[in-house]
Amino acid sequence: MEEQNLNLSPEKTEKSKTKYWKFLVGFLGIILSVFILLIAGNWGWQKYRYWKDMKVAQKAEEQIKKWQQEDYERAMADTYGGKTPQETLQMYIEAVEKGDYELASKYFIGDYQEKELKRLKNSKPENVKYILNILRKVKIVDLHAQLEQMYEKEIKEHSMSESKEDYVSRLYQVWDYDKRAFMETKIDGYDFSVSFKKYPNDIWKIIEI
Repeated sequence: MEEQNLNLSPEKTEKSKTKYWKFLVGFLGIILSVFILLIAGNWGWQKYRYWKDMKVAQKAEEQIKKWQQEDYERAMADTYGGKTPQETLQMYIEAVEKGDYELASKYFIGDYQEKELKRLKNSKPENVKYILNILRKVKIVDLHAQLEQMYEKEIKEHSMSESKEDYVSRLYQVWDYDKRAFMETKIDGYDFSVSFKKYPNDIWKIIEI
């Protein structure tokens, strides 16, 4: 056997080397192809997931915009209320005094109207009268003054470079105080309050009593 191997002709040796290199190149080519396919597949999968996530996010955004538009249209069509929080509250009090609970509930924001109607219908007359007496005593809260007090407290506890005017203006906008209002009073040591929301048609609605 050793003699036969030693006596291989140069041509056969060369052919053997050629086959070996062809096999090696082919094998490496297969590995490279598989590697490329894996990379391409992973890239394609990532692209698909990104596309799918974007579609879900886009659909959610469209749904939110649809809900917002519907809320806006309902708010614009709702004319039950006054041009000030005080006026809306007075309308509510007058409706309750007349026993028109259906009308009184309409001075609340949309989501709370049914709840308020049930509350009024299920309340005893003496309880309704008691609440009305409290509502006649509530006063509008000066939100600017509250923010100014907050500023004074903050500046005592922390070092602040922001001016009082900027501080009040910034928080007033952040908290949408131009669209919110509060009325409150204290009776027998208890705090009573009414919160309001301004609709886009400039009508003030009651959120909660």
